[in-house]
Amino acid sequence: MQATRTILAAAISVLLINHAYAVNESTQDQTGSDNYADVIQRGEDSSISQRQSGTGNVVYTDQRGAGMTADSEQVGSGNISTTDQSGVNGNVAISQDGEYNLATVLQSSIGTGQSVAISQAGISNLAYVEQPDGAGNAATVTQNGQGNATEVFQVGRLGKSYTGVQNGDGNTAYIEQTGGAAADTEQSGTANVIRLTQDGFPYGAYASISQNGIGNEATLDQRSGGRYSSGDVTLVQIGTDNVADVVESGGFSSFSFTQDGTGNVLTAEQGGRSTTVDGRSTGNDNRVDIEQSFDGSSLVIDQNGTANEIDVVQMGYYSSGTVEQTGTENYASLLQTGAWDNVQQYDATIRQDGTGNSAFVTQGP
Repeated sequence: MQATRTILAAAISVLLINHAYAVNESTQDQTGSDNYADVIQRGEDSSISQRQSGTGNVVYTDQRGAGMTADSEQVGSGNISTTDQSGVNGNVAISQDGEYNLATVLQSSIGTGQSVAISQAGISNLAYVEQPDGAGNAATVTQNGQGNATEVFQVGRLGKSYTGVQNGDGNTAYIEQTGGAAADTEQSGTANVIRLTQDGFPYGAYASISQNGIGNEATLDQRSGGRYSSGDVTLVQIGTDNVADVVESGGFSSFSFTQDGTGNVLTAEQGGRSTTVDGRSTGNDNRVDIEQSFDGSSLVIDQNGTANEIDVVQMGYYSSGTVEQTGTENYASLLQTGAWDNVQQYDATIRQDGTGNSAFVTQGP
């Protein structure tokens, strides 16, 4: 009889322990009028907290899995927050203050949990983050102002991360990352646009884009270098209507460029291993075209003035070029080439100061 009681007590203890572990929690707090909150939660050891103050706000959370947390807070009127997450150890935090802001998070975790944090203040801002079938991915979006929009799509494992900040009106950021990529973007001003696509498989990629002003536009497409890291890209644009379009596909490459002024244009392609670009354009209506391929080429550009132009093509191995221009309507062209089966090194330097200067350098077969 004693043995039977002992077995029964042990069974009850196990049931209580399992029940305690499986408990989910949900907290709702609403103040104001015409607010709506909805929760669907399945799984174990998860929690949801939703708080709203104001008029006509809507919050909806659907999470499925274990160890999940979702926190939403909205203050103002007409804000909408939607969270849909599944898997293990996922975390979502959304905060909106203002009117007609919209935040949406869709994520599913495999193994290591994923996290998203969105903070919006102002009017009619939009943040959308999707992280499907991932592990260890993280996204943070902060927007202040009116009519700003950020869309983030991160897929796969290898721990991608994104941090984006937008202050002002009508700024837009489109982010798509696969592999082990990481990116930081920041925009201040009006109607600036960032389009960033990265594939960091298998050894990573990093990009940083910063824009301050009006109507600046930056586009980056960075692809994997095969067996190597995709490289690092840093773009900075300050002023009005500057445009940068960069494609990088080399392993361990580095690309850094700053445009400061009005109507400057940068177009670049870079391939090969360990190729580098370090450049700056200051002034108005300057133009730079860059194309580097094969391994180890390096380029330094510094131009200051108005309507200066630089064309650079380096196709050989380990070539080095430097172009410096100061003044108005200077033009420089640099072409250094070499055969695939011939490891060839070329060095060239162009320096111009004044008005209406022209320079041409061509080396190699």
